Amino acid sequence: MHIRLTDLYAYIIINHMVDKQARYLDGIFYALSNSTRRDIMLELARRDLTVNELAERYDMSVQGVSKHIQVLVRSGLITQKKSGRKKFCRFNQEHLHSISDVLNQYRVFWNERLDSLKQYLEKS
Repeated sequence: MHIRLTDLYAYIIINHMVDKQARYLDGIFYALSNSTRRDIMLELARRDLTVNELAERYDMSVQGVSKHIQVLVRSGLITQKKSGRKKFCRFNQEHLHSISDVLNQYRVFWNERLDSLKQYLEKS
């Protein structure tokens, strides 16, 4: 089998893209795996809040909330903006579209499998 150098480079580039997307999605799913972080996101979807305001709402220390915030920031689900001495957190809905696309792919996959199973069982 003869492999051209351009084919090898294309494989490496595509493989790198898949690995990068997997790490990106892993970060988002990890951030969403914690109920406190999901609640924080719901609060921020309503309006921007400071870390102190979030800490008060969750009866947590500022350091505790900050750790959750940093996970959400690294995943891209929220952004932070400093205004004077306050640091505001804002929900970033763009990244949820990626998750929606992935979940739709799984939904299609499993719906097809379950339909096939149903047809098989009806024939038996």
